[in-house]
Amino acid sequence: MNWFKNLFSNIKDYPEFWQDYLAEFKQPNPQRVVVLDCETTGLNPSEDKILSIGAVALHENVICVEDHFSVFVKQTFHQAESVAIHGIVNNKKNKLDTEKEAIKQLLQCIGSAKIVGHHIQFDIEMINRALQHMQLPKLKNKVQDTSDLYLKYKGIHQPIQKSLDDLCEEFNIPKKDRHTALGDAFLTAQVYQRLVIQ
Repeated sequence: MNWFKNLFSNIKDYPEFWQDYLAEFKQPNPQRVVVLDCETTGLNPSEDKILSIGAVALHENVICVEDHFSVFVKQTFHQAESVAIHGIVNNKKNKLDTEKEAIKQLLQCIGSAKIVGHHIQFDIEMINRALQHMQLPKLKNKVQDTSDLYLKYKGIHQPIQKSLDDLCEEFNIPKKDRHTALGDAFLTAQVYQRLVIQ
């Protein structure tokens, strides 16, 4: 009977919130896009942690302010260099959720939507590492980077580095709430609109 037991030993009994997330892909809504941004303790995914996540959705390329998400994550690890940029510290200014609870809420927000962001692969890697800590697979969503969209928009065929600040200036987008996760997500959503609506 050991062979029978071993046959099923690798089958994961995933939590309900992950099963709910996967179920969203059975009937995806291609008209909904979620623009995502993470603020982190630094830029090294193998060492650094997520401090906050912000997201705002577009429906048929219209930003839906009411369809947004914002969470602050309780962490014990902080770096002075990154605090100087995003201003997030472990104080009582913001409600702090555990990383697990934050990721659960994020999955509910994004569902099966395409995820968009500026230099989004870093954010995706940070989220996937958090999922790995929870013994869960990687995100299943399609991902699109506004950096790549910008190159296509401009007809540029070699990589160039453009920051979110650069794109906001080019498209005359006021940089309100810069370096907050939700603020940066909203700015990126406006950049995305400029790049896809012609």
